[in-house]
Amino acid sequence: MIITVINQKGGVGKTTTAVNLAYGLSKQMNVGLLDMDPEGGTSFSFGIRRDKREFPLGGKSINIFNIEVFPAHLGLLKLEIGGEVEDVMKSIVKIAESFDVLVIDTPPNLGTLAVASMVAADKILSPVTPQPLAIEAVRNLDSRLQSLNKKAVAFTSMSKKPIDVELKAVKFLQLSIPQSRLFSEASKLGVPVSRYEEIRLRRPRIEKLYEELGKVILSE
Repeated sequence: MIITVINQKGGVGKTTTAVNLAYGLSKQMNVGLLDMDPEGGTSFSFGIRRDKREFPLGGKSINIFNIEVFPAHLGLLKLEIGGEVEDVMKSIVKIAESFDVLVIDTPPNLGTLAVASMVAADKILSPVTPQPLAIEAVRNLDSRLQSLNKKAVAFTSMSKKPIDVELKAVKFLQLSIPQSRLFSEASKLGVPVSRYEEIRLRRPRIEKLYEELGKVILSE
């Protein structure tokens, strides 16, 4: 199964979602995490710097916390600018064959890498913050999904209260993940916030929310 996390608006918690969703699912499944963002946010979240060399898609991986992480590298820029959607999609599907679930973090746009990741996906997940620009971005995503004949689910990120927007291709879940200083603390250490919370707190809360999100996305 391929789960693509997407939103062309930056700063909505997309990378955080991909990282912690993968971490939660990895406790029961064989999980791969593919960083398709040339900026390498997911890689950085595991303490990995973007590789300045070029690799074929899926050509380099590192196992961290029982997740096979495919970090960002210079070759992603070439694919974004000159790659073909169908070719990138086929490469993603090939990578996914080795896992129960492949989670993909996408760049904050609707370019080649993001579209290929949506076309390849079995499930598409979009974090949305309660801000006008973020909501407008998910409306644009809805239009693109309709053109691709795809569906997605969305949840509210960085807020205690779920938002709901009625769209044709995007279904909003009544689930929200609030802001927390733990996110920035975990990022500085290069670990998923769910793992950081496990070690630091006796009663993890954020981890439970991502576990719930994982259950919902698998059942949708």
